[in-house]
Amino acid sequence: MTARSDPFPALRDELQPRLPLWVKVVITLCCAIQAAFIIADLLGYPILRQAALIFGGFWSPVLWAGHGVFPGHILTIFVTYGFLHAGLLHLGMNMLSLVALARELNRLVGAGAMAAVYAVTQVAAALLFAVMTPDGGPMIGASGAIFGLAGALIGFAAVTGWRRRRPLGQLWRGVALMVVLNVALTVLMPSIAWEAHLGGTMAGLVMGAVLAVTRSPRFSAF
Repeated sequence: MTARSDPFPALRDELQPRLPLWVKVVITLCCAIQAAFIIADLLGYPILRQAALIFGGFWSPVLWAGHGVFPGHILTIFVTYGFLHAGLLHLGMNMLSLVALARELNRLVGAGAMAAVYAVTQVAAALLFAVMTPDGGPMIGASGAIFGLAGALIGFAAVTGWRRRRPLGQLWRGVALMVVLNVALTVLMPSIAWEAHLGGTMAGLVMGAVLAVTRSPRFSAF
């Protein structure tokens, strides 16, 4: 039997959403850190997790005090908190959401712009958390930046759909789904930092709208 070759391999490969390298690095680091915590706990060294929360978690009082436990601590926590997670469920939910959103947003705006959205919304998420919860901490997880990607996708879709005069019913269903998801997570996990979700989403909406105005999507179909 002779297998038939695909007459359009290049086209199929081009249209297949891919994960940028930086997304794979983020996922690998988050998983590796969580694995290190689990191994340390099993070996009787829970201090590793505790130290990571102290030095790597986002603490609002550190921001308002203007200094931390080491030079530059006030800046590093904006980065490190996004790589720490409370457990396998927290990690799994975030990483699956990241993969789903990153594939679609990468198709629309590219890896570089998406990386900028991720970084900016992670900072914005922490800032709103600090404003709304000045005594809060430690706040950990990639959720703020992931909600930022979701917000960017919605903002991009809203502006693109409006400019092309397309019905936005599906878009609003997506917005409603995000609201329901956030409320559900808050109810199911009372310790969740919904303030960070809100901050990331708001910043993402703005950035997605700006991207839709300043550049055309790489594919004509949305």
